[in-house]
Amino acid sequence: MSLDEEERLFEAAKSCLESVLEEGQKMSNVDIQYMLATSQKCQSLVQKLSSFENDPKFSGMYKGLIDNIQSHVDILSAKIDQLNIEQDQEVPEQTPGTSTDQSTSSEGGSGDKQSIQRKAAIKDTIVGKGGLTFQDIAGLSEAKQALTEAIIMPLQFPQLFTGCIKPWKRILLYGPPGTGKSRIAQAISAEINSTFYCVSSSDLVSSWVGESEKLIKELFQHATNQTGRSVIFIDEIDSICRQRSSREEEHTRRMKTELLKQMEGADNSTNSDKIFLLCATNCPWELDSAFLRRFQKRIYIPLPDREARLSLIKIHTKENKLDLTETEWNVLADKTDGYSGSDIANMTLGALFGPIRDLQTAQYWSKTEDGKYYPCSADTPGAIHAKMASLPADQIKPRQTELSDFLKSLQTHKQTVTDTELQKFQDFTNNFGEQG
Repeated sequence: MSLDEEERLFEAAKSCLESVLEEGQKMSNVDIQYMLATSQKCQSLVQKLSSFENDPKFSGMYKGLIDNIQSHVDILSAKIDQLNIEQDQEVPEQTPGTSTDQSTSSEGGSGDKQSIQRKAAIKDTIVGKGGLTFQDIAGLSEAKQALTEAIIMPLQFPQLFTGCIKPWKRILLYGPPGTGKSRIAQAISAEINSTFYCVSSSDLVSSWVGESEKLIKELFQHATNQTGRSVIFIDEIDSICRQRSSREEEHTRRMKTELLKQMEGADNSTNSDKIFLLCATNCPWELDSAFLRRFQKRIYIPLPDREARLSLIKIHTKENKLDLTETEWNVLADKTDGYSGSDIANMTLGALFGPIRDLQTAQYWSKTEDGKYYPCSADTPGAIHAKMASLPADQIKPRQTELSDFLKSLQTHKQTVTDTELQKFQDFTNNFGEQG
């Protein structure tokens, strides 16, 4: 074999190994068939190279490489065989009078490891009652009203929803980041007694081809089998439901198709009232139109208004007594215009740290009758000159948070939502949504 031919075989084998490594490092939708075929091709190329090698040292290296590739080929072949068995075991169509699909049978019945893992992943998304309620969320009255009509009232007063009066089944919450979309979902879990699934895109996307579709299918089946009406909340829905194109991968398209099928099936099945789907996104314009039209209500969660901003600051400082005048509260309301709920939370926390920062630089302290030490100025009667480290740690108390602390915090905690982004949300709302 010529040197050029040997170099050609070596580069081809190297390219195959790099392709297999790149495919295996994907976070989702790994094509096992492609990895197996490429590994076998690489093995064949290395075998050709080894057949022309006379040096025992390099021959041994080639043999070790061939054995290593063979072990990976065996693993990939076993995984493909397992997936094929799972597909063969699935019942394509359920006839009247038969039991449920084998894929949803008991965990100990089939011994299917992947099925057990899917069931465990679905159960992990179920959340219990939280401490957050609608009263802890400032503003968003329209969104709260819509979700009360869709979820809470049908559970508490089912007799009201008869005849053509049907509760909402699918609602999309959209708006800038940090406006409270996920917090509303958390509050719902505390308001209802039914099963609440909190799902993210990572819970639905699997690295194995075909697993994502099964996860989505079993999630909806699991929710249907629960007592009462189940709520499925999918956060950042745009990460898995972006507009479809001819350039996207086939397994991604199949996953979207399965989710569309399950959303559509919730209307046509006899258990159509057993599932409520709530989704949230920061980029509604990136959603595929087929998904967008399936949401019966699309509610815009805007930046908090003046009253809501004040309520948010008071919520975040309810355990810290603030002695601010009405004028000072109005200054805060004006200064935080354009801030999201998350921005206000960060800004408020920064302001609450103001008195603690002063403790580190304080040189004079005033001792109260109960033995507490507060920072003070040098001309304060009875002032004690000392550093914080020299005083009893459990007797040191910070001063109250003042307006100046908030103003300093506003200088370092800026708003994160731009006017350009707000205009995009407003344009989308004018065309597809409603104000929340």
